[in-house]
Amino acid sequence: MAIFTRAEKAEHIAQWKAALLAVAQGQEFTIGTRRLRRADLPAIQQHLDWLDRQTTVEDAAAGNGSPAFTSLIPGRYC
Repeated sequence: MAIFTRAEKAEHIAQWKAALLAVAQGQEFTIGTRRLRRADLPAIQQHLDWLDRQTTVEDAAAGNGSPAFTSLIPGRYC
């Protein structure tokens, strides 16, 4: 099921890439007594991979979305 349009997907990817760059520049830092820890790099990479696998509404409408599977076991109806 497609949940993003191409524009939305591109926007999400751009935001997550920006987060990836921010983490690459410094995972954790301290200013005085305050400490900031950014999101985990593996979590960002996993989310980018997930976004990359998502079909868009336009792809689904054109028939380029996720394939539909049919059971081919004789005598079984799904």
